Amino acid sequence: MRGFFGALAVVGVGVCCLGVLSGCTGVARGVAQAVMEKHEAPREDTRECYVRGRRFEGLAPFLDRAEDLALESGTRAPDLKVLMVHGMGSHLPGYSARLAENLARSLQLDRVQERYKELELHRPEHQDEPVGTLRVSRYLSGDGHRNLLFYELTWSSIVAEEKRNLEFDSSEEYAHRRASVNRALKEFVNTTFPDVLMYSGLSGERIQSAVAQSVCWMMARDWQDLPFSGSEFCDVYKENLLEHLEDKYVFITHSLGSRITVDALQHLAALAHLDSAMQSEQKALRNKKFTVFMLSNQLPLLQLGRPAPEITGQIDEMCRPDGSRRSERQFGELRLVAFSDPNDLFSYALPSWFLDQYIDSRICPTLTNVVLNIAPVTPLWGLGSLANPRAAHVSYDDDSRTLGLIAHGIGGSHTHPEVEERCVWVETIP
Repeated sequence: MRGFFGALAVVGVGVCCLGVLSGCTGVARGVAQAVMEKHEAPREDTRECYVRGRRFEGLAPFLDRAEDLALESGTRAPDLKVLMVHGMGSHLPGYSARLAENLARSLQLDRVQERYKELELHRPEHQDEPVGTLRVSRYLSGDGHRNLLFYELTWSSIVAEEKRNLEFDSSEEYAHRRASVNRALKEFVNTTFPDVLMYSGLSGERIQSAVAQSVCWMMARDWQDLPFSGSEFCDVYKENLLEHLEDKYVFITHSLGSRITVDALQHLAALAHLDSAMQSEQKALRNKKFTVFMLSNQLPLLQLGRPAPEITGQIDEMCRPDGSRRSERQFGELRLVAFSDPNDLFSYALPSWFLDQYIDSRICPTLTNVVLNIAPVTPLWGLGSLANPRAAHVSYDDDSRTLGLIAHGIGGSHTHPEVEERCVWVETIP
């Protein structure tokens, strides 16, 4: 990814230099000025942040309620459980460590379990075929009443073997014939775009199974009941998925991960509805609320060429308390919080009509868009401005506004002061 976006910048300058010399000179001056400004005293952060949609409370209020419950009753506090699902490109377990640590710090969780737990995931019906790795880390407060279980799913191993069919194209036999910029562009294409194609093809069911297995482990076990390692599968028919329903379940996704996670949740809801053996779970989930924070959201792009779900355009009928089809809903609410940077080439805001047309009405989706500059915008002398598209796509892990919104939400008493100060919020009402 780094090589691709660096190449884009070089391509932009190179294309200009093929034109009028004076224009190229202007670019040189602009780039020189931008470089010099980096060595000057830090300037005021003017990156924009615009939030439009439903209010949401974030993660901190749940931890506060769990702590109060534990102190009042002397019983176990419910856990906050967060599942991270990555997007395109090759990933190794541990890829989300920085995000997890920054999020824990935002939630004032200053202790971490020394050993994480790591499972090689399998499906009950294909126990000899791994579908990814689930790494679980535990963060907690000093008194132990506030608990965050951070589940990191790495599914890229599913497509790694098939992607090796393109390795010949990066060998010196072929790569040395390319210009340096084109070489970087081709390497990016070979390592990322195949993921989208394979997810839309034969690998899609296995990748969704990896998410389903991760959700099963989240709902079925506490930290102490999870094995530390090994090849495991979670059987929804044998595990008690209702025992920990008071825990809070949150998903954080990146790029293609948004499409994968929403698809998996729609599939799980439909499965519970159709399977008579899961009627108890289906009734319990009917009032359960989930949140998906979609970083570098790609749902509109990855909906192209795909059929719409079976039931759409019925959100009010199924999700309002007085809705005529309320008995058919599968979730109490699926809150979608879509993050996008306007300077990211691969992310999109979600228009409100997208929910009606392309999200299953039975999971009761609601929407909040967060449109913000992740990458700083640098003025180029006399030639407009420029933001690094790579940083705009991937640099959410350290962005304090993103962490503040995930941890503390917007529109309530817990809203982080930096979000209140630096983000413009336009609330939408049903």
